Amino acid sequence: MKLHRQERLMERLLKFRLKDYNFSLIKVECYDRFEGDNYMCRVEVFKGGNSIKNRIMKYESELNGTFVVEFENRLELQFSMN
Repeated sequence: MKLHRQERLMERLLKFRLKDYNFSLIKVECYDRFEGDNYMCRVEVFKGGNSIKNRIMKYESELNGTFVVEFENRLELQFSMN
């Protein structure tokens, strides 16, 4: 699957699954590490604006089948700490 398409699918999935949080922006970026067949994905979530001071969380990990679940767990942990 092309990386750009994977990035758009990931963005749509996260926007759907996180709609209850009312984030103002969910930014997704996927890229190739050029080390074998591994791809990385970076997600940033913003609330109350699009600037860096409004960023709630940034998460970066290898793009695999558990990426979304790991991200959601990390996000819930972040909100439980605040």
